[in-house]
Amino acid sequence: MPCVLFLCTYNSVRSQTAEGVCRMLHPDWEIFSAGIARGTISPRVLRIQEEAGCNCSGMYAKHLTELPDRQYDAVVVLCENAWGARDHFPKTNHLIYHPVRSPEPWIGDDELADYRRLRDEFTEGMKK
Repeated sequence: MPCVLFLCTYNSVRSQTAEGVCRMLHPDWEIFSAGIARGTISPRVLRIQEEAGCNCSGMYAKHLTELPDRQYDAVVVLCENAWGARDHFPKTNHLIYHPVRSPEPWIGDDELADYRRLRDEFTEGMKK
C-alpha cells in the first residue's frame, strides 16, 4: 500500500486539501499531510472537503515533527516555502515539487470558490 505525504507551510489549506482528495480517490493508501511551521486548519477547507464527501473527522494541522518516523513512497511539496526546508524532510523514494497557488482571499459572492478550485485541481491531477 503506497504511503504519501503532502507538505506546505502551515498544513492549513493546500496540503490538507490534497490529503482529503487523495484519501477519497485512494482509500487503500496511507495519506499524510503536514507543515514546516505550526498552523491551524482552515474551516473553509473542511467545508469544501465535506461538500465532496470527504470524511474530515480527525483532520488537524500537523507540524512535520508530529509525523510517524518512517519512509514515504512519495513526498509532494506544494509551495516554495516548504521546498526550502527539504533538508528536514523524512526519507522518501520520490520527492516531488508541485507548487500550487493558495486560495485567494474572499472577493465576491462565493467565499469558497477559490477553495473549490484548488480541490478540483487536485482531484483532476490525482485521477491521472
